Amino acid sequence: MIWLVGGDYNSPPHSPREWQMRAEMQDRLLAHRSRRRLPLTLPDGRRVIRLFPDWGREWPFWESFSEEYALDADDLPLSNDLIGDLYAWNAAWQARAETDPVPDGWIDHGRHLHARMQAELDAIAEVRPDFESP
Repeated sequence: MIWLVGGDYNSPPHSPREWQMRAEMQDRLLAHRSRRRLPLTLPDGRRVIRLFPDWGREWPFWESFSEEYALDADDLPLSNDLIGDLYAWNAAWQARAETDPVPDGWIDHGRHLHARMQAELDAIAEVRPDFESP
């Protein structure tokens, strides 16, 4: 199976490029499931929640191929502490001009928040750090 997909799907990605490759596999599967009106889940039954900011959005949570697509904090079972930290992280993105560079430490902070979010949602979702690009 490894030679078909380029890596062991059971091993977590360790770089933005590996996340991109995983995202392509997941998106093909989820698009297929969406067209057939099947639950938008991975083979292990978990959802894919994407983590990235977008201008004008209060929360950086997304679920591709779903009717909701843009999610709010109330849509996910996250702790209040993590919700507050994610809100502040997203607000730092929103506070800058579109042409300004990403604030110092913002990506590293996002990696830390991603790990916390994955730990809290591990039973129901894989959290994809789409704020990083390869």
